[in-house]
Amino acid sequence: MAALTNARNTPEMADGGRMRVYPVEANTNIYLGGIVALNAAGNAVPASATTTVANPLKIVGRAEYVSNGIPGQNAINNPGAAGALSITARKGVFLYATDGSVGAAQVGLICFALDDNNVTAADRASGATVQQYAAAGIVVAIDPSGQVWVDFWHQATGAA
Repeated sequence: MAALTNARNTPEMADGGRMRVYPVEANTNIYLGGIVALNAAGNAVPASATTTVANPLKIVGRAEYVSNGIPGQNAINNPGAAGALSITARKGVFLYATDGSVGAAQVGLICFALDDNNVTAADRASGATVQQYAAAGIVVAIDPSGQVWVDFWHQATGAA
């Protein structure tokens, strides 16, 4: 496609792309409020550690609701085929637990999804040689409770 030579009416995604619907992976449970990731097939799964660099999970936000089921319910697709349910994931700044490695020194830096409820400061387990944790987002603040405010709008791939 060529560069513009005239004005262009450029459409904007509704809600600025804050809420997106994703098919849920087969035999998978995603709980409301959990950190949602996409696997290599583009299906939603709970964030978790992975041992592959070639097909790492990609964090897409917080689980909001099931879109083709009963709203306000967890996405219980077990048993179920890939895409039998969909989940809505929302970008934003959300509060999650930490494994203790995320503190004031990490504010402004990327944190990584240890699982669907916890973030960590490192992109891999101690001594691991491959990336194990997907980039969750930027640490915005440390809550007085010790939990972490994570900005799911701004993510980057961790070093392999």
